[in-house]
Amino acid sequence: MWGTLPEVFDRVCLYYADSTAIIDDDRRLTYRQMQSWANRVANGLGALGVEKGDRVGLLLPNNLEFIPTQHGIWKAGAVLVQMPTRSAVGGHRTILGQAGATTLIYHAQFDAVVAELLNGLPAVKRVIRLAGGHGAAAAAAVSAAAVSAAAGPTTVLDALDVLDYRTFFDSQPDSPPSVSLAEDDDAYVLFTSGSTGEPKGVVNSHFTWAHYSITAGLEIADIRPGEIFAHGAPLTHFTQIFVMPTFLRGGVNVMLPGLDVDVLLRTIEKERVTATAVVPTIVYLLLDHPGRTSFDLSSLNTMVYAGSPIAPERLREALDAFGPIFVQTYAGTEPGYVSCLRKEDHRVDTEQGVRRLASAGRPIPYVKVTIQDERDRPLLVGEPGEICSRQLGQMLTYVDPTRNAEALRDGWVHTGDIGFLDSDGFLYIVDRKKDMVVSGGFNVFPRQVEDVLLTHPAVAQAAVVGVPHEKWGEAVLAVVVAKPSETVREGDLIAYVKRELGSVPAPKSIVFCDSLPVNPAGKVDKKAIRAPYWAGRSREIG
Repeated sequence: MWGTLPEVFDRVCLYYADSTAIIDDDRRLTYRQMQSWANRVANGLGALGVEKGDRVGLLLPNNLEFIPTQHGIWKAGAVLVQMPTRSAVGGHRTILGQAGATTLIYHAQFDAVVAELLNGLPAVKRVIRLAGGHGAAAAAAVSAAAVSAAAGPTTVLDALDVLDYRTFFDSQPDSPPSVSLAEDDDAYVLFTSGSTGEPKGVVNSHFTWAHYSITAGLEIADIRPGEIFAHGAPLTHFTQIFVMPTFLRGGVNVMLPGLDVDVLLRTIEKERVTATAVVPTIVYLLLDHPGRTSFDLSSLNTMVYAGSPIAPERLREALDAFGPIFVQTYAGTEPGYVSCLRKEDHRVDTEQGVRRLASAGRPIPYVKVTIQDERDRPLLVGEPGEICSRQLGQMLTYVDPTRNAEALRDGWVHTGDIGFLDSDGFLYIVDRKKDMVVSGGFNVFPRQVEDVLLTHPAVAQAAVVGVPHEKWGEAVLAVVVAKPSETVREGDLIAYVKRELGSVPAPKSIVFCDSLPVNPAGKVDKKAIRAPYWAGRSREIG
């Protein structure tokens, strides 16, 4: 349908050649310059011996270089291995090792990580470092530092010659590389967030990734001609699906260094940003920001939120504060983008509208969704079970195909999420299958408890997990972040939940903290919350 990813990229660069394509603070790049840059990256990789099908790791923050480098890798015929910028050394080593990457392109801010990371990864033969303005001398320094950091007398690091990104790629021709690609060639290896275990590599082709990103991005985000889309969430996460749709509309992708609320607010005002994508935590922080109303946010037409559920009560606050600009999407690395709660579905003027704020919207038109029981049989409307989906943009395979049966069965992707469909086709996510707490033989869904906690006027954020209990097997624990200048007692919150849900789902204890831990994908890291309580046990189940 779309062709290969380089074909789509070259098409937009032709259509909008002299328009601004990317903004990174005070740096600007036109479509023509972006295409030239991507060609130089592709030709440089080819000159280094990178061949079609080779896997290239990319560890860059949101910056001007990210998109041209990404497309340069694809133009070279290589397979992009995405490395989340918030991962630790162990996570990166798992990603490069699983994927079998032979080349690494990274930013200087990750020098210490890379120096430790490369030891023990002999498959990585080429390293290219994007310096923070320090040039080839700094690249030589990190090469020496990496070698000295290696344990043992002689390792693969001794043979590595770290190339300076700018010096090397600037010297390459910007003519189109002569690499023949097909839609069914591998293009991308993405990794699951690891929220319920070790990250798993998921393979996408040019065909599936185009559907995963371009088709879904256009469908979900209501991209308009000339859109100015701000990316504060990492491009290694869900926000990247809006990059090419923005280009297809002749728009601008604005790079932000991270999801810093102050930076986001200033950038919306300065660049007249029209759209952005965030995780629910950022929506909460925007709502609670004391200086929010001092910024001119009138240009903002669309705010997509994803990554984890949002509490309906806080969503009502957001609609009051920002107006009808919100779009929710539900997705996963394996299934792709599944459903969408559109702007017109975000209503608080009817009981039905308020009820639907707790949903993930309706399945995207080209996605089939079914709810299945533990024996993979379809369930009736309103019955909770595992959410399963089927579409052109879903995963091809795991890097380790022996694990495919965990998620792929009879053409359906099994998401591991529990939910149900209502009579109007709206999808409701009850919880992660692995997050469910079994207390005294009763199933407790943490999201339901979190949603109640978040209706309390003193609560800004909440996460609920199961912890060991001698009598019940597991007990419900809530970790709560209070709103600024608000205080609330543990007993009051427990009683508050008990009044709404009863005694079984009510937390047995509450821990107060300043912030909730998040994983590299920006989701609340429940594995980290559970870890100290389950330490020393053979399994995380009561």
